[in-house]
Amino acid sequence: MLNPKSIFWFIVIMLISGVIGMGAVRYTSKPTLREITFEAEKYAYTPARLKVNLGDTLLIKLVSKDVTHGFYLEGYDFDAFARAQFPYFFVKKYDEESKKFDHETVQSYRLLMDKPGKFRYRCSVTCGSMHPFMQGELIVGPNYAYAATIGLSFGLMIASVLLMGSSANIKKEKVNNQKVPEVQTA
Repeated sequence: MLNPKSIFWFIVIMLISGVIGMGAVRYTSKPTLREITFEAEKYAYTPARLKVNLGDTLLIKLVSKDVTHGFYLEGYDFDAFARAQFPYFFVKKYDEESKKFDHETVQSYRLLMDKPGKFRYRCSVTCGSMHPFMQGELIVGPNYAYAATIGLSFGLMIASVLLMGSSANIKKEKVNNQKVPEVQTA
């Protein structure tokens, strides 16, 4: 039989594990819609690095501050360009019928982040002498926080079982190590 103290600690550990798990799941990811404005100016993008979760949808806006800049996102075949001080940007589209590229004028463009990994975005329109160095990085990562929460929950459950088992073994050892009083016979 387990002592009340072991049962108490088991229940406490399980409650803490559950609360941590529920809290972490709440703040981790269902795929979300993220509005991102990429500003292109003098051989750099802002943001230069972007981290998103797998399954997120980006609502991309492209703005050029000085000259015409391109934006090509490797791995997603997204190619666009923006003109300086123009409220719209242009997305390159391939027309299957005419076998030609065409441009669609948009204010924003939705792009589903369905491939995990690290992808480079770069200027696809020659914009000056430092053009080859105008690039940024998009990181589409799996949701590690969710996986860590699941692992933490299982870890706490295992720890609580071990804690209960070790306390039962300690009690057993105490009982086994006690000297049994000898019975005097007459």
